Amino acid sequence: MPPGQRARRLLTETQNMVLASASSDGEPWVSPLFFVADGPQRLYWTSEPSARHSRNLHANPRAAIVIYDDRPGRPADGLYLTVVTRELGDPDEIVRALAVMATKRQPERWRAQLADVSATGPWRVYQADIVGAQLRATELVGGRPVARRVQVDLEGA
Repeated sequence: MPPGQRARRLLTETQNMVLASASSDGEPWVSPLFFVADGPQRLYWTSEPSARHSRNLHANPRAAIVIYDDRPGRPADGLYLTVVTRELGDPDEIVRALAVMATKRQPERWRAQLADVSATGPWRVYQADIVGAQLRATELVGGRPVARRVQVDLEGA
């Protein structure tokens, strides 16, 4: 499958990502999260604002994300992203993000409504703008497969 198709499949068919954030003093943290892609350059998710990764993103909006597919019967595949994040505050942006998020199936208990992500709600909506993307690749080294990464253009995906 061509790299652009693989990247598009991972963005649209995969439900979970792993977000790597760091505090202002560089302490790393990783969190698995449900996400929804809004086209090839933006991701949304909801999270509790007091969660460690949310606090990290307020202090340092640069982060890394891995979206991977390890379903049985399929070859392992992964998309590695460099992103800049922010918590959405504008009501119009939040409504738009919630509409995009509603397009991906998820358990009802996690479906966010506007009241859930408002100032008094338990969650907030976060956005990641993708600034770099690489796909998992396999290269033979000494006759053995070794995992590598190759650049991918998501706009062409």
